[in-house]
Amino acid sequence: MIKINLDGKLKKEIEQILLKDAHSAPTGIFWVLKDPRVKKELQKKGCYPGIYDELYDQATGELAEERVKKLLLADRKDLEQYIVKLGRYDPKKRREKDASQYLFDRVFQYKTYANRKVVCEILRKMDVPVCPYCNRQFIFTLASGRVRPQLDHFFPKNIYPYLALSLYNMVPSCSTCNMAKSVLDTQIKPILYPFDEEFGYAAQFNIRMERTGNFAQIMQGISDQFVIQLDDTSHPKEAAINEQWKSLHLEELYTEHKEYVMDILKSKYVNTSKRINEIRKTFPKLFNSDGEVKNMLYMTDIRKECWGKRPLSKLTHDIDQQLDSKGICYI
Repeated sequence: MIKINLDGKLKKEIEQILLKDAHSAPTGIFWVLKDPRVKKELQKKGCYPGIYDELYDQATGELAEERVKKLLLADRKDLEQYIVKLGRYDPKKRREKDASQYLFDRVFQYKTYANRKVVCEILRKMDVPVCPYCNRQFIFTLASGRVRPQLDHFFPKNIYPYLALSLYNMVPSCSTCNMAKSVLDTQIKPILYPFDEEFGYAAQFNIRMERTGNFAQIMQGISDQFVIQLDDTSHPKEAAINEQWKSLHLEELYTEHKEYVMDILKSKYVNTSKRINEIRKTFPKLFNSDGEVKNMLYMTDIRKECWGKRPLSKLTHDIDQQLDSKGICYI
């Protein structure tokens, strides 16, 4: 829903941290792949199609470290190319399930990686304070490492275990979204990829009144006889948004925020344009624009560049815009 913005300099810093750990940790992927037992296992025909050929030099049999590096730092396009080359593992088929489990447990050891300090170091650098999938919950990473977001594998690790340690396949997320998305195969049923894609302005929340609703009470924020909807018909990734909306149960989850929306309506009803202008004039040192006054009244930040910093900021922005432009319509 909300894009994770990483500039070139920050990406390079984060990638160097990941690669340093992968080289230095006892269970780092470079050391694991140099283990003769692992190498021998990966050479078994039919068990791990293409993985040995992808990661080892065919002439010498030595580990091709640049190829491993490319796998670890793969962007979405590269991740999808690996899926085409290396295939999927079906957790319902015993043989493929066993092969996937071996890759996950013994080769691409995500569990050991997830317990290392490097994860918190990377997350602190990324600085993603709110879940990018739902924009509903804070997901702070504490310096102590005792609290951090969950890492959702955009392409599921049980189906594509060779992507378990790929940096840009691990999306910081809240536990609700990680649990809801679970093993959704996003190669077959795509959703928005947070490192590249977002709702933006093209997909907008709006509220619509039920036919039996009392318009005056809804506008005053004292009635909940309305529904929260998402209009994504103008978005080029409409199908992916619909899949995300359904698979992550976002419609149901956003319905749980009706009281929050009622507070927005109440604030909008009380704080008219005239009153906002008065507040701004009364405190010129505090506010440079009407938007800054609204941020204080809504207790959030409705600027697009700040949607990823406050929960429900996208929802707040869209409803504020709806009330300013077209108002509330019937379902």
